[in-house]
Parts: sequence; structure tokens; C-alpha cells
Amino acid sequence: MLIYKNEFKKFIVNYKNCLILGGGGFIGSHLCDELIKNDYNVTIFDKLNFSHKNIQHNIDKIKIIEGDFNNEIDIKNSLKNVDVIYHLVSSTLPAMSNENPVYDVETNLVSTLKFIDEAIKQKVKKIIFISSGGTIYGIPDKIPIKENQFGNPICSYGIIKKTIEEYLFMFYKLYNLDYYVFRMSNPYGERQNPLLAQGVIPVFLNKLVNKKKIEIWGDGSVTRDYIYIKDAVKVLVKSLNYKTEDKIFNLSTGIGTDLKNLISIIEKITNVKPDVIYKDKRNIDININVLDNSLIKKVFDWNIETTLEEGIKNTYEFIKKEFTEN
Repeated sequence: MLIYKNEFKKFIVNYKNCLILGGGGFIGSHLCDELIKNDYNVTIFDKLNFSHKNIQHNIDKIKIIEGDFNNEIDIKNSLKNVDVIYHLVSSTLPAMSNENPVYDVETNLVSTLKFIDEAIKQKVKKIIFISSGGTIYGIPDKIPIKENQFGNPICSYGIIKKTIEEYLFMFYKLYNLDYYVFRMSNPYGERQNPLLAQGVIPVFLNKLVNKKKIEIWGDGSVTRDYIYIKDAVKVLVKSLNYKTEDKIFNLSTGIGTDLKNLISIIEKITNVKPDVIYKDKRNIDININVLDNSLIKKVFDWNIETTLEEGIKNTYEFIKKEFTEN
């Protein structure tokens, strides 16, 4: 069936069997929730002996495969009877990827290429790749950043994501493997681990809850686009059964918030004044990154439902329950 809506051409298809690479993590577990809610069949592939805590409430509704993303046999076994793959896995974080770019290439780029090659052999219909809106564009020329804005990533993490995007286009042209790329801004929400070096909202909330100092690199003017994870996964699922001419989308709110304002919002919600110390700015920190989300809104008839205040409040309740130290 052909649909014309908002001047964008779309084809409706009927895919049911979904594989989430990295489905036990923060983003993957929320994606799993939304897929199940919409009656899709879900398989999760994650590392050996990974924690099932994030998906425990769905444990009887999903198939779980444990393995190594760098092991070709494990990957081959995970792709049986799969229509659509959500690729969420990464062995590195933006702030640390420059320490060993060779490792980044070997474990993320090369492994992904082998994985895509096997997906083609097993006749997978579509790959949905979660890229990085925060690192793909480098230092932006204009704000908000549109998908067609040329970018020079300044960290290996962003270079790898951008290169995978380009290979997906190549495989689409050569083998008709459909794909979408979602360049996500800064996701936050329940189940995000505040003990990791990624995600300032849960990190700040965890410090606050446990009466520790919050460290800010620079003067607090660094501005980011924060998206609540439950809003983000709705469009990831909605896109599953659409084919469109557009393939790359910014997944964001389109609203920038600097760190000083973020601290003020946290103080207002929690009624606790954070203990903040300012440190020298790091050279890996881009001062502002706000993504234009007009394309994704038009193509998928999607919009943000959760305000930053509401999302932070929900995340705060989660942090208090799960990470308060004795």
C-alpha cells in the first residue's frame, strides 16, 4: 500500500521478527518494551553473562542469545529468521575512543561489516542503526544542525559511526538491504547507569542523591539536546514497517540546554542545591550541539511527548530507588 502524507512518499511493509543487538542495555531494554507493546517478536543479542536486570520484566516474552559480537559463529546464529535488526552495540565511548582508534576500528567497524555481510546472506530485510548525533557532526557551522550538514568528527567514536552509515548506503545500493540511520542526541531516562562515563543527567542526579560534588568541565555553557528515552524508542519502532526515500534522521528534541540551566532544573525538581565545582574545559568537548528534528517529525508523524522537567523527575525517582548509597 502506498501512502502520501506530509509530502513524503512511504511504503508500508509487514515485518514482525526483530533482533536487538545490545538489547540488555539502557536503550535496548526500552526499545524492547516498545516493540513488545506493539506485538513484535523480539530477540535480544548481548554479551556473555550480561545482566538481565533491565529486561527481567519481559523475560518470558523475548528470546535471549548471549554471545560475542566479534565472533562470526555467534552472529550467524543470532540472525536466523530475523526481518529487522536494531544495531545498538559499541565497545567504546566517545570520550575514550581516541585512546585506541585501532581497537575501535577492529571491534566496531570491522565487526559491523562482517555482521552486515552475514545479514545479507541470511536475507535480513532492514537494519536500523543508532548513530551518534553528538559526535557525527564535529564542531557545527550552524545551529540547529540538519542531517545534510557536513561534519568532521573529532573523536574516533564519531568517525566509526559515520563510516558505518556510509557502508550501509553502499550495501543498500549493491544488495538492496534497506536501512535507517537515527542520529540520536543525548538520551536519558530510567535504567541508564549513572556510574558510567556517559549521560550527564543520571551522573548529576546520582551525585546529588549521594551528596557528592558535581564536576563540570568548563564554565557550564556547554549546550546539549537531551531526549527522553521513552520518546526516542517510539519513533524507532514506528519506523520499522516504513520504507522511505530518506534514510538518515536526527533523533532529538531540537532544544538546547546548557549545563548551568540543567543544574537549575535539577535543583528545582529535587529541592536540593547541588554542590558544583568547575574544572578546566576539555579539548574533546564541543561547546554546542543541538539537532534539527524537522525531518523525522514530518516523515514519521512523530513528536516529543515528555518535557525535560518531566523526564528528569522520572529519572530522579529511578536513581533514588536504585543507586542511593547506604
